[in-house]
Amino acid sequence: MTLDFTRRSALHILGAGASLGAGIGASIGAFAKSSTANTALSDFESFAQSSRKNPWTLGWRSVPASDMSTAKLRVVSGKIPTGLSGTFYRNGPALFERDGLRLHHWFDGDGMVHAYHINADGVSHTGRMVRTDKYVREEKAGRFLASAFGTKIDNPAPVSGPDDFNAANTSILPIGGELLALWEGGSAYRLDDMTLETLGAKTWGKGLKGMPFSAHPKVDTDGTVWNFGQDVFHNRLLVYKIHANGELAGVHLLKNVAPGMIHDFCITKKHLIFVVPSFQAVQQSDTFLGKFKWLPQEGQRVIVVEKDNLDARREYELPPGFQFHYGNAWEDNVGDIRFSVCAGDDSFITKGATAVMRGEKFEPTPTYLAHVVLYKNGKARVEKVSKERAAHEFPQFNSNVMGENARYLYTVGDSFEDAPGQSSILKHDFVSGKITGHNYGQATVVEEHLFLARPGSSREDEGWLIGTTLNLETQRTQLNIIDAAHIEDGPVCILELPYALPLGFHGAWKGTA
Repeated sequence: MTLDFTRRSALHILGAGASLGAGIGASIGAFAKSSTANTALSDFESFAQSSRKNPWTLGWRSVPASDMSTAKLRVVSGKIPTGLSGTFYRNGPALFERDGLRLHHWFDGDGMVHAYHINADGVSHTGRMVRTDKYVREEKAGRFLASAFGTKIDNPAPVSGPDDFNAANTSILPIGGELLALWEGGSAYRLDDMTLETLGAKTWGKGLKGMPFSAHPKVDTDGTVWNFGQDVFHNRLLVYKIHANGELAGVHLLKNVAPGMIHDFCITKKHLIFVVPSFQAVQQSDTFLGKFKWLPQEGQRVIVVEKDNLDARREYELPPGFQFHYGNAWEDNVGDIRFSVCAGDDSFITKGATAVMRGEKFEPTPTYLAHVVLYKNGKARVEKVSKERAAHEFPQFNSNVMGENARYLYTVGDSFEDAPGQSSILKHDFVSGKITGHNYGQATVVEEHLFLARPGSSREDEGWLIGTTLNLETQRTQLNIIDAAHIEDGPVCILELPYALPLGFHGAWKGTA
């Protein structure tokens, strides 16, 4: 099927947009009619008490200023590798309190984007809150006005659609000369790629204003970007295909998609793969998150569509589960599809991400690295599960082997026993079966590390891992660069900011041309 804007497809998309806005608007409107659970202390009071005795709460404090900058980061050790030049972007929730009220769920914090400009002379840092319409209105009012993903706000302002509570807090996408701050259920926000000034919501084409644009787009080896937006209220996915220059190639509406919370997806050379988890919107609630219920007897549905014909669809069933993130996917020489995934259940999104906002310790079910095979004959199975050094999260790999049988995958791992988060960056070798890594220590919380291929490289692991960590002893955020071929040796360069940043989610790299 050709991906274009025919009159018929445009009407379908417009209908999806209208119903999605109405559905979410009605859902949020219900927030004002319900009360939150009774607790001895408010989230604000509980977190304030905990922060006085638990150093790990530093990662969930509000950022100290809406705009931050450091002209040159302090070098703690080593030096910047020759050939590494560009900008490392990060995004994550950064504002959690207003007027004595603390948000109930980590995912609700307003987004702050960070830019680390790197060259042979050093590294500078700029961080700015994304000035979404929601953020600007609430700054003016001095309080939260919109109920959100997992937080009920008393006396909320009227809501007309998803962008009225868009936090722009999940990921970042450099494309076509623009920098896009991404969220889960609404518009991407355009930013200046140097100053991080907010330029407004992104509209991809006629009829697409305010449509959901997921925070996990996939960039193909030819630069083509694939993404989706989910409408759980009407069991639909909107699939985007975008040229490398940032122009929309087309959209397609996938119907009959069960209302499981889909956060990420994966691609092969020929296919897009969407897994509908066992965490599904099947009940009434006073929050959007509360509409979802863990269904431990409900198998996951896997939808596979062809890139060149999105109407060509296959479906599979996997055991019950829920996951945020996927590794690479590929097709073998007989046509079977294989992919890796950090698999678990709903315990973190429903319990862990609210516990940290109260400063409470909670041990969610670990996420294990699972390897799935979708057979050409229509059957599917989980081929292997790796529990060693879990919980595994934030999987990354060399983008040059997107959709191929990659040898290496990188995750964070080694969970803390008495606090949230992980302490290590790990390298999974799928040929030898070995896991190697670097443990930053019990006083350091590790965030996602991107893999950057060395210019002119020939080996899959020839490149660098770049990522941030939060040092709880120095109370500073650090930027780390690791030689991916020798991950066990630790960072070849560590640089430090003069302040601590809240823990974030995802990042992107834009190399110097």
